Amino acid sequence: MPVLRVRKGKNEGEAYAVFSRKDPTVLGRGEETEVCLDDSRCSRKHAHVLLASGNWLIQDLGSSNGTLLNGEKVDKGRLQDQATIQIGNSLLVFEEKENLPPPRREIYGARLLETEREEGGVFVYHAYQAALDRALRIDLFAGGQAPTGKLLDRIQDAVKSTASLKHDHINAVVTSEFSDTNKSYLVLKSHGGSSLEDELAGILAEPLAARLDLVRQLLLITLARQEIPGICFPMNLTQLQVQAGTGAGRVLSTAALELPTLLGFLDGSLRQLSAYTNYLPPELSEDGCAGAAQGEKTLAYSIAAISYHLLTGAPAMGQGETREILEKHRELKPAPANLIDSNIPEEISDLLGRMLEKDPAQRPSVPEEIDPVISSLAPSTEVVEIQDDYQPESEPADRPQVSVTQPPRAGTGQEPKPVISRTRLESPPPPRPSMLQNLISLPFWAALWAALFYGSSKVAELLFAGAAQ
Repeated sequence: MPVLRVRKGKNEGEAYAVFSRKDPTVLGRGEETEVCLDDSRCSRKHAHVLLASGNWLIQDLGSSNGTLLNGEKVDKGRLQDQATIQIGNSLLVFEEKENLPPPRREIYGARLLETEREEGGVFVYHAYQAALDRALRIDLFAGGQAPTGKLLDRIQDAVKSTASLKHDHINAVVTSEFSDTNKSYLVLKSHGGSSLEDELAGILAEPLAARLDLVRQLLLITLARQEIPGICFPMNLTQLQVQAGTGAGRVLSTAALELPTLLGFLDGSLRQLSAYTNYLPPELSEDGCAGAAQGEKTLAYSIAAISYHLLTGAPAMGQGETREILEKHRELKPAPANLIDSNIPEEISDLLGRMLEKDPAQRPSVPEEIDPVISSLAPSTEVVEIQDDYQPESEPADRPQVSVTQPPRAGTGQEPKPVISRTRLESPPPPRPSMLQNLISLPFWAALWAALFYGSSKVAELLFAGAAQ
């Protein structure tokens, strides 16, 4: 989240959020501006900062004394990290990746810990509720950014639809409060973990089987979110949380509803946010198209784009400027995933290709189309577990590919029965003779060898005697 930090002037040391919303963030002397500077040489509305096609821009608003960007007077210029802005006697620094600390307060009995991100005037916070000893996620509208009117009604309807949802991969809504600007927040349960964006580099280095399991979970999330009427949105890597699972696996989860995505979906501003660029369906890649989008079809496209990235190691539309990527979403279809990596199963490559269709009507989005692929990606069941009721068989205990462990069993004086993990064998090898059988047969073999030795010596003696005569 970008921050403007004052390095020189009467407001020195203060930091102001730069909102990634559709409306610009205004800088000036007026009390109604988001960056309010105590500076007599600053106009009431001096300049504003806005996000356009993934680029941060500053634009002078016809101020009396002008705006300097990196020491040069500009009417409009592109902001990069650590760029300096001179307004009157105030010097500000643009910090693109800086996060503001959370407000020093509690919400719903939960202490705000850190800011995860800001989108569209909504702060996403990690929080902790001591009374229940659990992690929470809180979406909080910045001061003065809370919605009103019909937009507020639509948000409240969405919250009601998600409050009762229960699913292993989805964090349900706990409570919400939109009564005034001081209590405009949404509280969700949280499974914890890091965002998929933060873990992406490590995940791409893992074996294909591990990444296929994440794709299976993404498809499950696709179907689960379709249980929520009208609440299916595009996704990006920041929305998905990754936890360590059993063994070496990972578990994905996502919020049932998040305010930044809902607002961006409703007002068409998602196209401006770089986090969505690689996963935004073509119907949302142009301004003013959000109203015509079909929720489940939109979600199918973004889930397929994320899955494609996980399996092939690159975004479906490649690299480039935001404007170029959005244009590719509208015009180009990516190569089949298994053409890039032949080890990717054909059925998943085919499904992702169809989910990435430009025409929403052609995208698979119902269980009948997705369930078979989910089943094909289910974890292998090649190992048969036999516990407690195992009885020794007639074959010897040293048969290959059998491991035996004896876990302790409390409360009994008997020897614990073995727990067997046995790999299936197409045809078992013939049993080997035991040591006892070998010992019993030893005298017979000794007598046979002695007879042969005695007979051969007699034959040799007769032959030599005949030759001497």
